[in-house]
Amino acid sequence: MKGKISYYKILGVDENASNHELRKAFCKLSIELHPDTTSLEIDDAKSKFQEVLEAYENLNNSNLRKIYDNKLKEKLRSKHNTKVLNNLITDSNNQNLEGNRRPFSNGELFSLFLLFIIISISLICSIFIASFTGKELDTIPIWLVK
Repeated sequence: MKGKISYYKILGVDENASNHELRKAFCKLSIELHPDTTSLEIDDAKSKFQEVLEAYENLNNSNLRKIYDNKLKEKLRSKHNTKVLNNLITDSNNQNLEGNRRPFSNGELFSLFLLFIIISISLICSIFIASFTGKELDTIPIWLVK
């Protein structure tokens, strides 16, 4: 969502449009705006066609569409929640955000747990082996000994 125009307006469909309606609008616009078939300049045609393609790809995927709709709703809410202080506009919803972070999945948590266990066991084993071989844990580097 780089521009100010929403993906729905780019495709010319309603926000409640089905995937079939999205596909029909995309096919119609892609024929009109494709750089090989349009009478527009090549640069304009490419940029408009890429906008239409981006809009269709984001709205056709149900997960991306949900995320996009949530961002639109959040943007509408944030317009109502902005405060003007000393000629600066601060968004009260976005003051504490640290970026777009997702929670760890179960597989990622398990792999982090295994990594921690393996590192701990390796450290304990190295201390255990060093103590039985007679080496001291506090050793002096050879380059300091003359």
